[in-house]
Amino acid sequence: MRVHTIVAILALSLISPLAAAHGANTFAIILRGSSIQPNQADVLQGDFVVFYNVADYHRIQRVDLDGDGIYDQICETEPSNTSSIRDECAFSIDSGIWPAGYYDIDVFSNGSLWKTLNLTVVHDFHEEIGPPSGYTFNDVNQAEEVGSAGTEGSLMSLAMVLFLTYGLALMKRRRDDA
Repeated sequence: MRVHTIVAILALSLISPLAAAHGANTFAIILRGSSIQPNQADVLQGDFVVFYNVADYHRIQRVDLDGDGIYDQICETEPSNTSSIRDECAFSIDSGIWPAGYYDIDVFSNGSLWKTLNLTVVHDFHEEIGPPSGYTFNDVNQAEEVGSAGTEGSLMSLAMVLFLTYGLALMKRRRDDA
């Protein structure tokens, strides 16, 4: 019975397609009394940039997304207070609002510009790998080549499963005969 379970697990792991993904990450920025830590950040579209104000000053974070000199997004933090969450705020780096690029987030403390955070937003790619359907190169249809490569990979996986199954069955038979 144990051999069958092992064979099933191995077969499923060989046949299963591979996939990779990530969820939204949170990047923390600490607004101290005399510094920002860190003073630059690289984030992916879809991430969050959270500002934690640990000083006794009211602070406002502003960013000009389109370079027209007008702040497009504002986030306010009150002085540090352990009984409230108003001493933190966040920007959601939404791909529809934040194109990939470089941004300066100006931090104002008590009404005047205090520090600037250099933020790099990286495009989060979610495109399919490979040529589009029907693409041809040198009069060879790439879709046919991709299809045959997929079939070849499937046959290789099937061969591996059969080989492992045969090996496990052979080991079980030898153990039963002993």
